[in-house]
Amino acid sequence: MASVSASHLIIFVASLVIAAGVVGTLTTGVERVSSSIDDGSLDVSQQIRMDMSIVSDPGAEYVQGEELTIYVRNTGSQPVPIDASQFDVVFNGEFVINDNLVIEDANDPEEETWRPNNVVRITIGDEDAEENLIQEEDNRLVLTVNDDEETFEFHAT
Repeated sequence: MASVSASHLIIFVASLVIAAGVVGTLTTGVERVSSSIDDGSLDVSQQIRMDMSIVSDPGAEYVQGEELTIYVRNTGSQPVPIDASQFDVVFNGEFVINDNLVIEDANDPEEETWRPNNVVRITIGDEDAEENLIQEEDNRLVLTVNDDEETFEFHAT
């Protein structure tokens, strides 16, 4: 009889050890998921706070061979440094490198922060390009800042 009790005790202790291991693993997993959700919510919060709108007129006269200047309003609640590295520009399917971007506050060129409700002037030019920047047809610019993306389409003459 004593051998039955001893084997039951061994099985009981082994069950407790296995249960403790499972609980520890589940707790670690839940903590990781919770941490990931927190990190994701911070990223989404920043994305929601950053919003912009291209306010340039697509019907204005854009001339082939000239620099392109567009105006963009910060309609979000988050300020953004006025730095070309913060802006990703794709123009007619070509990525525009930062050296070819001039970005400044439309009201105060000395301002270094793009504040909510302010407008920045983005001038795109490429003196080294063999072809004209603006094509005499439909043109498309995609601007991305902090994961907010806007598209500007216009026809040049």
